[in-house]
Amino acid sequence: MSRHAAFFVVFGGVSAAIHLGKLPPALPALHDELGLSLVQAGFLLSVLQFAGMGFGLLAGVLADGLGARRCMLIGLGLLTGASAAAGAWGQMGIGFGAMLALRVVEGAGFLLAVMPGPALVRRLAVPGTEKAALGWWGAYMPLGVSLALLAGPV
Repeated sequence: MSRHAAFFVVFGGVSAAIHLGKLPPALPALHDELGLSLVQAGFLLSVLQFAGMGFGLLAGVLADGLGARRCMLIGLGLLTGASAAAGAWGQMGIGFGAMLALRVVEGAGFLLAVMPGPALVRRLAVPGTEKAALGWWGAYMPLGVSLALLAGPV
């Protein structure tokens, strides 16, 4: 086991959180390009919270059944695939319905990616550093969203 294995799990959580925070800075461009209304933008922003509310328990059961590592990798893959598809289809004039569906897939990917995070960090941390590693895990969300909000306008 690598000495820094828990760091890569935290990095995966930060990467997932970036997907959560990437949308607010992009809303003006989406409004200009796709003509999204404020209500549609609100739906795009809130669909991840709805996924957490509605499918959190299911994601936990899947994480337990699939195994923590596999679940996180599947979640990161879903996040990456849905984001890449939205970017590619955005160039071709994707509609609001398709964008909302891809955001739902991102929500599922986010849950699958972060649900097993604490267990993985605890398992992979070097003995004696578990508390510090879990402290870093606790910062994955503010760190990822902050990075997205800072880098988004650029």
